[in-house]
Amino acid sequence: MKKWFRRSLKNQLTVFILMVVLIPVCLLGIFAYVMTIQVSKERAAISGQSSIDQLQDTIEFIVSDIENISVFLIGHQSVQDYLGEKENLIAQQRDIYGFLSNLAFSKRYIENIKITPINGNATIATSLIAEDIKIETDHMTKGQWWSVKEKNQTLDGRKEMITLTRPIRSTYNYELAGYLSISLSQEVITEYLDSIDLEWSGSVLIMNDGQVLAQNTNPAPMELDMGELSDSVENWDSDQSFVYQFASERATVFTRKIPSVNWELVEVIPFKEYSSQNQYVLSLTTYFVALAAILITSLVIFFISKVFKPLTSLTKSIQKSNPGDRIQTVVSYSDNEIGDLITSYNDLNQRIATLMDEVKKNESIKRTLDLQALQSQINPHFLYNTLASVHWIALSTKSHDIVKVVSHLSEFLRFSLNKGNEYCTVEQEVGNLIHYLEILKVRYPDSFELNLAIPDELKQHVMLKLVLQPLIENSINHGFFSIDDHYGILDVIATERDGCMFFEVRDNGIGIPEEKVKELNDQFVNDQHTEVVVGKNYGLRNVNLRLMLHFGESSGLYIESEVNKGTVISFSTPIKGGIK
Repeated sequence: MKKWFRRSLKNQLTVFILMVVLIPVCLLGIFAYVMTIQVSKERAAISGQSSIDQLQDTIEFIVSDIENISVFLIGHQSVQDYLGEKENLIAQQRDIYGFLSNLAFSKRYIENIKITPINGNATIATSLIAEDIKIETDHMTKGQWWSVKEKNQTLDGRKEMITLTRPIRSTYNYELAGYLSISLSQEVITEYLDSIDLEWSGSVLIMNDGQVLAQNTNPAPMELDMGELSDSVENWDSDQSFVYQFASERATVFTRKIPSVNWELVEVIPFKEYSSQNQYVLSLTTYFVALAAILITSLVIFFISKVFKPLTSLTKSIQKSNPGDRIQTVVSYSDNEIGDLITSYNDLNQRIATLMDEVKKNESIKRTLDLQALQSQINPHFLYNTLASVHWIALSTKSHDIVKVVSHLSEFLRFSLNKGNEYCTVEQEVGNLIHYLEILKVRYPDSFELNLAIPDELKQHVMLKLVLQPLIENSINHGFFSIDDHYGILDVIATERDGCMFFEVRDNGIGIPEEKVKELNDQFVNDQHTEVVVGKNYGLRNVNLRLMLHFGESSGLYIESEVNKGTVISFSTPIKGGIK
């Protein structure tokens, strides 16, 4: 960054102007952000207090209604008689069930009303079939409600409910006569909790002795410890909110108490909730600050670029020029000193381009001559005449092995020289390879075999000449002869994919160490940047260079090998059709 700043007057001027303008804009954005957060906290406190007060009024109304119903039922003469007598009271039981059902039906939030005698009479319930939780008389304070959350089987199926239970005492002697249980519908209570005007997404709970009796449909955070939260609520005597820390989160807690049933109404709003609710305002502020910064930056860069455009064009042209590429001409619309400099630069570029064309032409001629010299090291007519003489002498002396070798050698050389033609069909290349191997088999009988897997449709396609033979020669000399009494197997495989012929030459020889394989593959890549191949591995590297000169970098050789298991050499050539 420091180097970039110092190297250009344009960069320095741009940075100075942007700092003068953007710093005040960013400070204004930060101030707006802080004020928005403060306003959000104040709104959260006001909204939380209002919603918890609204919930308190609703729950106190329900509890008050339950209290009135319980007073009515406890003092009802039929109930007192039923709890105090042990007789066949079926008619009386039916009457009690009737007015209990009417009471339960008239109140939407009442799920069930149950009277449990302790004198052995049957329990009377409006809708309850079976219950999971039994009355815990040890925890019931005299004359007060005992609350529990349970799931019981009713006439309408299994339902969750909040059951309030209190003792029923005789109006004659104030002795315990039974228990009155009024079950509130969990579903209806949850609707009440959801219906309060809660501006921010938070959890609303009804708690009793650390147990959650009901909560709204927005679940409390999993990290929230209900027992610890209940202790904090019990120890908080003020109606004001307090901040509660749990796990790595913080939340604002609003609480109210319903003393008659020992309930605690708790509203938990995590800080991230009301912060996220104000994201629109924060995003809007950030958007306008960013928009202003982008607009200012664009205008500054535009006007400075307008002034520095000629020099910038000249600088970019020099920086982007690469050796071997034609240098672009820089357009100048000014007649001042900068215009004269650009005109001189363009003239120099033209001279450089002319020299580059001449160098490329000479290099092309040189590479062509190198390729031709690669196959013109000997006089073909002299060789043909000499081999014909040897062939005639061998026939006259009935030296059949010599006849065979000379015949194959003549065909091999005739194909190899072939008046300098660089290409042949796949079938011709394979035939030349067979001639070469037949010559070796005379010297090394029963030492190796060749397997060909070349589809018929590929045999008339054109490929570069004298590619497979050097690869096979390499496998035999370095892969087989390094192992005593080894029977070599050579596989030549050709396939067609994506408009190219892919060749693989496989052997079961001694293999190549991993370091040597890497060295060879690196040499194959680097040889494309050289004009001639010198040094080690001349044969393979020469084949690789010829492939890349004719077909491009993707056609070069690639070696895979594993010691004592064999070697695979692969390459590809584009399909060009048959020779006409």
